[in-house]
Amino acid sequence: MSQANPTQSGLLRRIVSSLLLLPFLLAVLYPFLWMVFGIFKTNREIYQPLRLWPMKPLETEYWSGIADTFFPNEFSMQNVRDLLVGKWVPFWDVFGNSLLVSLGQALGAVALSSMAGYAFARFQFRGKRVLFLLAIALILIPRQLFAWPLFSWANTLGLSDSLFGVILPGVVTGLGVIYFTQVFRQLPDEYLQAARVCGAPELRVFLTMLPLVWPALLSYGMIHFILAWHEHLVPMYMLTTESQKTLPLALTKLYDVSQSVSQGAQMAASTFALIPTAVLFAVCYRKFKSSLSEML
Repeated sequence: MSQANPTQSGLLRRIVSSLLLLPFLLAVLYPFLWMVFGIFKTNREIYQPLRLWPMKPLETEYWSGIADTFFPNEFSMQNVRDLLVGKWVPFWDVFGNSLLVSLGQALGAVALSSMAGYAFARFQFRGKRVLFLLAIALILIPRQLFAWPLFSWANTLGLSDSLFGVILPGVVTGLGVIYFTQVFRQLPDEYLQAARVCGAPELRVFLTMLPLVWPALLSYGMIHFILAWHEHLVPMYMLTTESQKTLPLALTKLYDVSQSVSQGAQMAASTFALIPTAVLFAVCYRKFKSSLSEML
């Protein structure tokens, strides 16, 4: 009897795995596709439910009715135009504010957390354990408990109703400290000793180590950007001017109880809100996976 070709066996396993995963993929994609197609729908089309229990299931009209409720009858860009011209919210202003806040927090958190993680991983100093426990406490304690102290602190410094007042608290992160402590612990001591033998100061040694851990820097920067992009608690307390608000706050205004904003515009705003994080994840996915595999 002839043995099966390993290449054909591997191809068969991949096909079977893909077929088994297909229903789960459709279940995950369905809400996003509904949201994207909802951009072009009227309120009546969006609120029309699918007829799952027809009286005559074999008739062609039934299947066309399902298609009509999932796909728009007309691909109109009116909802997108109304949103982008600022009919309900200054969309480009709040979109730019969110980009600025998220990038600022990500860059600041990576810089501060990497330096703290390097110190925790490579030095022994008094109070090290206490400070590390405080970093863990920043993760465990709910952020709502810090809302009023942060607002009072920012108001004292004159940073209320300022984007910098939102960026500055976001660069302090216990998760980043723990993450980079683990990253720098895995670096071989020989690299650090070689830099120190050459007489480099400790800051220069730290900067020399950064190219060795740049996938971790990129990965955590991506994680923190996504967390900051969806943050709403601190901006809600800090920002009061309409043009200074971030995108999550603008989305809450669109989804008000009065239903004065069309559902299609709400779907458009939600879709645009997903684009930066989706693009960032697609670009950084390989480095993110590589960094996680090295840590594990």
